[in-house]
Amino acid sequence: MRFAPAANAIAAALCLLMAGAAAAQQPDVANLERVQVAGKRGEASPWFRAESQHFVVYSDTGQEDVTQLLGNLEKLDHLLRIYTQPAAKAEQREPKLTLYFHSRLSGLKEVDGNVPADAVGGYSSCASGVQGFGVLLERIPSFGDEQLDKAPLDETLSYVFEAYARHFLYRHTDIRTPVSFIDGFAQYFSSVRFSEKQMVVGRTPPAIGQYLYFLGEGRRYSLDYEDVLQHNLANAHSYGGEAGVRLEFEAKSWLLTHYMLSSDDNRKRLSRYLVFVERGVPPTKAFERAFNVKAGDVGNAMWRYGRVSVQALRVAMPSQPAARVSFKSLPLAAGEFLLADAALKSCPSRQAGEALLKQVAELAARFAGDERARLTLSRAQIDWGNPQDAVPALHAVLASDDANFEAWYLLGMAELRVAERSEGDARRAHLQAAQGHLQRARGLSPQSAEAAFAAFKAEAAGTDGPDSAALQGVISAWQTSREVDALARSAALAYAYAGKGDEAYQTLVALADNATGAPMAGWAKQWQGRLGAGVSRRDILAEMRRDPVPDAPFKEWTIDKKSVMQAVERTAGMEAAESFLQQQQSTDRQRQDAPQGPAPGGQRR
Repeated sequence: MRFAPAANAIAAALCLLMAGAAAAQQPDVANLERVQVAGKRGEASPWFRAESQHFVVYSDTGQEDVTQLLGNLEKLDHLLRIYTQPAAKAEQREPKLTLYFHSRLSGLKEVDGNVPADAVGGYSSCASGVQGFGVLLERIPSFGDEQLDKAPLDETLSYVFEAYARHFLYRHTDIRTPVSFIDGFAQYFSSVRFSEKQMVVGRTPPAIGQYLYFLGEGRRYSLDYEDVLQHNLANAHSYGGEAGVRLEFEAKSWLLTHYMLSSDDNRKRLSRYLVFVERGVPPTKAFERAFNVKAGDVGNAMWRYGRVSVQALRVAMPSQPAARVSFKSLPLAAGEFLLADAALKSCPSRQAGEALLKQVAELAARFAGDERARLTLSRAQIDWGNPQDAVPALHAVLASDDANFEAWYLLGMAELRVAERSEGDARRAHLQAAQGHLQRARGLSPQSAEAAFAAFKAEAAGTDGPDSAALQGVISAWQTSREVDALARSAALAYAYAGKGDEAYQTLVALADNATGAPMAGWAKQWQGRLGAGVSRRDILAEMRRDPVPDAPFKEWTIDKKSVMQAVERTAGMEAAESFLQQQQSTDRQRQDAPQGPAPGGQRR
């Protein structure tokens, strides 16, 4: 049994596109306001906290840099909501997204030791948190109307926009496939630029344009458009190795998406394309049906479109939202623990987690009694050490601040982890304590997804079945953090337990379609079958209580395409030089082996 596809609403909203963007009206928003809370001289961290309507940013750059960042991100967020949501749909309250904006590239490695080469940013999503990471590569400029389609595209904003646009689809929609559309969408919006009352969309990102021109000069290509539509990269080889293949995929995905968003007719066809894919039609066949272009002709169609039809579009947006930004300096201890805390919330591997525990314990010894030191060390102990070790420090924090959400949440998690290692009456006592602490945490921060998820797990483990509040809590958490697979799994089971089979099935669609999460995708497809056949509440509760798939983080990395393009050109140049030398050597050998001409005065035979 199939259920109504969620992509209908999402894809239909894409058809609003430019008309909706031009006509969109927002309530008047106050101009930028900045409130700075200064720390004591000598005790302040180089890191500070900034907050706007949809974002919380921690940065060690400058306040003006973060002001520019947030001003542009709020406008992009507003624009993406126009592209992906029906105009009449009321926005649900959602937690603000946390971003770390580094002054240097090496800062990324302090959060994740396995950062890919050439990474300039990314996102990490798991039940412990959803966080974004970016780097100030160059200052973010302001634009006048006349500069929007001409000024160079600065790398900082391009990469931040690319990462956020890609992540936005995961966070706010159920679109998980085709990957080429998700990547193309991210590249397309990486080059949008805003002035006070206008925007320009559709500009060609520099490295994308360079790569397509590079291929147009007759260079060897790695992927045809059927490979791109099907996300078939496994056996591809490029001048730049794996990174070069990825760049070619992104370049061709951008061109496909630019084509699909280029006209009213194509946007309607895009709607049909996404619906076909969600219904299980392979992307290449779906593209053929939606755009009436045979698979074998897509390459030629894109070549022609890229040569003569790619255009940027200027759109009037007189009522763009202005960012309301407040700043707060951080004490030295908070800054020292900031990145370790972010790393812990990224669901690291066991080896990395145990190393973090050791690192945080050594750092906490330097800041004995500090609240932030206690909280970060407690999180590390709960996840990677003995959770009972965290309890005294958490009680100490609550003794001085009974309304500390994080302390109540961590105390609930500590009790839940101890319960998992206990039996009988001891287990029941720890589960009851966990439920009480987590309910207190949820009361202090109703929007916290991690608290809602933990409360749901405690209720499922410690009662005859979670009550309606716990069920709705985890469903609401998933609705505002759709990118977290563990939340999607729990929300599907919560819907099913509440007797809402259609909603449960539809929640599983995004998991089943996720090409990057194979174990969870397999589980989702299995449970789609079970829901279709019928399943008892007892079996659903049993599934809630087991954890068949580890809470592995979903990480999206943004790669410096300029660096990759340089590597591609360098490798191609070396190959061309080597080929020339080999040809020259072959010519020289042929000359040496050729018979000598007759001696002077001799006779030709």
